[in-house]
Amino acid sequence: MKGFDDFPYMSPVAEGIWLAKGSGKSRFPFCNGFLMLGDRTVLIDAGIGADRIREIDRRKRIDALIISHPHPDHILSWHVLNDRQLFLPAQTPASVGDLRLLGQRFVEGRQEAQYWTWVASSRLGIHPLRRPDHQFDDGDILDFGAIQLQAIRAPGHLEDHYCFLEKHSGTLFSIDIDFTGFGPWYGNPEGDIRRFRDSVMMLRNLPYRQICSSHKLPIDRPDADEAFDRYLNAFDRQKAAVFDLCRKGMDLTAMVRHSPLYRNRMPDGTLQQIFETQMIRKNLALLVREGRIIEEKGKYRPVGCRPPHRPVSEGESTRLLS
Repeated sequence: MKGFDDFPYMSPVAEGIWLAKGSGKSRFPFCNGFLMLGDRTVLIDAGIGADRIREIDRRKRIDALIISHPHPDHILSWHVLNDRQLFLPAQTPASVGDLRLLGQRFVEGRQEAQYWTWVASSRLGIHPLRRPDHQFDDGDILDFGAIQLQAIRAPGHLEDHYCFLEKHSGTLFSIDIDFTGFGPWYGNPEGDIRRFRDSVMMLRNLPYRQICSSHKLPIDRPDADEAFDRYLNAFDRQKAAVFDLCRKGMDLTAMVRHSPLYRNRMPDGTLQQIFETQMIRKNLALLVREGRIIEEKGKYRPVGCRPPHRPVSEGESTRLLS
């Protein structure tokens, strides 16, 4: 397999398939891309950075761009390929054509949505997506000759989040079921823990030989079971971190300030607050449904535990004794 061996950010994955690593170690706002060399040259996702897309395109013209889902790190530099064929999920709404509307989809609250739009447009330089040339749905086969991609809808991370299975090589592109140490990310209003977990279990049962995700290096089949176990356990780890704060009788605002998931490590504190609020809220709802916690006057505590003792002031003590 020749053609990109001299590109330090590219490595062969299978016959006709190359991993293109994103800038910044493929961390947000970047992600891995996957180059397919079939009867057409196809790139999955545009988060490797504009310069890298242009360099690949000079070596081998990219005929089509597939967007797995419209999160910022996956559409980051799509405009570089604006004149090529564009494939989008059938479930992706028209809001991708307006960053203001996309912000309203991804973030609750008017000011918060405006801030998201400002970050996407001004800081990241993202362009609104145009109308796609093709849309794919769950189970569709995207036929590129030697490359046969089965589109697999995997909601939970996002309603229109898709993975792909290349039928000849058995390469599973798990996209943002990404096996990172952070674990599953469901920080948008439509994120759903139960559906996310179901999607992970569905992928686990597919007939793959290797897994390529958007933020990690490829995983060979012999190591996949352990990777899936760790990722599934991360759902429980995240829920346990929220439950521990319920033991302290915290309200949602205090929990977000404590930052059990991000641990206050996200460079943009405003985005961290927005996303962590969503993820904590979803875990609280899950714990309530499981009957493990109750909410009283905005504060949460485990079922069967008394509210934390509030010290009695000197004035209150005098009134109680009189």
